[in-house]
Amino acid sequence: MSLQEELHPFDEMVRNETSEFRLAHAALLWARDEYPSIAPAKYLERLRVLADRIDGADAYTGHERVEAIRQVLAEQESFRGNYEDFTNPANSYLNRVIDTRRGIPISVCVIWLDVAAQLEWPISGVNLPGHFIVRYDGVGEEFFFDPFNEGRELAHADCERIVKAVCGADAVLSEEHLAPVDARSALARMLGNLYATYSKAEDWPRTIPILKRFAALKPNDAMIIAELGRIQTVVGSLRDAAESLARAEELATDADETSTVDHHLANLRARVTEQN
Repeated sequence: MSLQEELHPFDEMVRNETSEFRLAHAALLWARDEYPSIAPAKYLERLRVLADRIDGADAYTGHERVEAIRQVLAEQESFRGNYEDFTNPANSYLNRVIDTRRGIPISVCVIWLDVAAQLEWPISGVNLPGHFIVRYDGVGEEFFFDPFNEGRELAHADCERIVKAVCGADAVLSEEHLAPVDARSALARMLGNLYATYSKAEDWPRTIPILKRFAALKPNDAMIIAELGRIQTVVGSLRDAAESLARAEELATDADETSTVDHHLANLRARVTEQN
């Protein structure tokens, strides 16, 4: 689909960079690229039912609220990480996570975040390197926990071990690592995970829609749009590639970005020449 065609429902939802939206709903909308027959409203209703069950608990303190979520999601419904098949792309699609109750850290966290948001409990995502977690931020209460591992509470030392495992033994846990992130940042990480999975497998037909959603989320990111143009060139969608790369060329802000776009444009011109 060209960048100029009718907007995808996900693109429509996120096009205004200042607008608020429901993270789970947005994730279900882009999942329709892979699962076109799913009805997002039915999955949102299932999340509403889960929130209603949690709402019945006598939970007032932060730890009581987190335990109430854990009891329903982890204990009763068995939502947890897919340790056995971690790299399966299905772990990143929220409809499949709801169906199978298995996912990667961020997709399991999205379930927790959604029910907490419905209950208006102060729980937010934390974009730790290599392992997305959540935090509770109540009055006089701040602590972290890990939905991927069935809601286990994490001390600062646990978070630091996660950072060191990904960034190296010399890495230092910072406040920035532990800062809450918004829905856009969470979506970017989800899409980035799938992009990495599909591009590593050289599954270009599946990589393209992921990059289109990524470009909608970050419409001024020259490198995302340039990568879309590169892959469109690889699969032979040369007109779409030309449009994407022209847009990337307009957005490039420094010499490195301009050089990358120029390289992809040269490859596109070579492909066009081959076909003529």
